[in-house]
Amino acid sequence: MKPLVPVALACASLLAGCGSIAGQANPPGAATPRASTPDNAAAATNDPFEARAAEVARVWQDQGIAKAWTTGFVPVQELDVVPEWTPNVELKASYGNGWIRSSDPLPDTPGRGEVKFPDGTALAVPVAGARTTFSGLPARSGDCPKAGQQPTCQWLTITAAKLSTMKLQTSRGLATVPAWSFKVEGLSQPLLRVAVGTPAMTSLPEPRAPEQNAPKGVVSAMHLASIKGDVVAFDIGIGACDKNPRGLVREFAHLIVIGGSVTVPFAGTSCNSSLEIRRVAVRTKQPVGTRPVVDALSGRPVLPQLARQGP
Repeated sequence: MKPLVPVALACASLLAGCGSIAGQANPPGAATPRASTPDNAAAATNDPFEARAAEVARVWQDQGIAKAWTTGFVPVQELDVVPEWTPNVELKASYGNGWIRSSDPLPDTPGRGEVKFPDGTALAVPVAGARTTFSGLPARSGDCPKAGQQPTCQWLTITAAKLSTMKLQTSRGLATVPAWSFKVEGLSQPLLRVAVGTPAMTSLPEPRAPEQNAPKGVVSAMHLASIKGDVVAFDIGIGACDKNPRGLVREFAHLIVIGGSVTVPFAGTSCNSSLEIRRVAVRTKQPVGTRPVVDALSGRPVLPQLARQGP
């Protein structure tokens, strides 16, 4: 599972004219978007953001992602928690390159367990065996060089495995999930890996990208800052010379689609290529509730910047 950087940045091309669906930071008085469903949201519109948002909403609905977001097990961080590498920092590279092995055969008897969510609810799930879980660790990237060859490498060796639990950020909050705790030779802390069987887990959504190109003038939502009732604050990435950053929103029954727009400088304006972060806010017609908040360009959920969970 990929690290949780929920969107691809797109801040080079901008368009004015999205004001009818835009919200400002402190958005009282901003136009309130019309709630809609994918069927009628695809109604004839010349607004590129609204058309893009309707397509993203349709994909989420067609793939059943929105339902899993509120009722299933959808991790929103990596499935493994690495140990502190300080005692042997070379093992960090070994892990990243997939130079991982077990000193003894690992058991692979499946079982049953549950995922416990912070609201007190639990979800019964199958638990994979240690060998199956081990196979989900980073895949090997090339061969580990032989002794004396460059670059030098050291195998990360698993010496034991114990069924345990770990904390994991999910679409339903910080959950307690079954995990295999792998003892690593030369380290005091274990390497943890989620042990929930694949059939019970919905991976971080990777919706089919809408067929049309990204609308000119629309930029990605990067990180979610806060949700307070019907107000969503989030960060967008813009160019150093871009002006008037604004939030864009389209509301649907099963999710909220957001993005941003700016005014770009005139052609030929001298400007550096640095990326700047701006916080914007939008207002929805109804409180956001448990609906996922999704980026219009990538179709991926917009999440807070999550701190990595330790063992």
